Amino acid sequence: ETALEVSNLSLPGAFEDVSFTLRRGEIIGLGGLVGAGRTDVARALFGVAPAASGQISIGGVGATINKPSEAIELGLSFVPEDRAGHGIFSTLSVEHNLTAAIPNLIAPSGFISRKREHGISSQAVDDLSIRLASLRQPIVELSGGNQQKAILARWLLTEPKILILDEPTRGIDIGVKAEFYDMIGDLAEAGRAILLISSELPELLSLCDRILVMSEGRITAEFPRETATQESIMQAAVPRTGMAA
Repeated sequence: ETALEVSNLSLPGAFEDVSFTLRRGEIIGLGGLVGAGRTDVARALFGVAPAASGQISIGGVGATINKPSEAIELGLSFVPEDRAGHGIFSTLSVEHNLTAAIPNLIAPSGFISRKREHGISSQAVDDLSIRLASLRQPIVELSGGNQQKAILARWLLTEPKILILDEPTRGIDIGVKAEFYDMIGDLAEAGRAILLISSELPELLSLCDRILVMSEGRITAEFPRETATQESIMQAAVPRTGMAA
């Protein structure tokens, strides 16, 4: 079953004619050099910086996404690359960070239920094994890996159909990285569609069913897991003009 279909998506100066299909339970990798346009595509899909042209379909139905709230309503979630700048609310507690995307669940009558918020947050911490001293401690006091888990937990609370993960394991230790790999695999097995952006080739090769490669704002190659190699990905990622991506 097709979860997401993108056709000829373009944003001048960022990317052009991007097309691909993502199915339920599938992990698609998006590889390429820094500046190739991968994050720009992710931001466009989530409505942060919408594309200028092209079509997006969610579950076979055409969709217009001009802001993140519209993406969330359609079942998309986005874990951004810049954890400190765009992922966490650094002045807020872990608890408030976890529930930031589900105001309808913690305030069904218009007023926040602290009991409901605490219960939902506690369950999320247990589910993702987030290590912390207290739900009320500032999220900036957590390690980078546990901050990243909290961001993922926040989006999982919205029960997304499609997860966009932009460099989700960057800057976290090897132990937590292995936990993330397991979680990503479990989410796909549960039927979530996952678009994984990563600069780590072993990560793409081990996790993804298919790998798309971008260079200079365009998709230049697609490899199934069985035939993908680090060499073939790098060859497709290098700009053909010889200029930096």
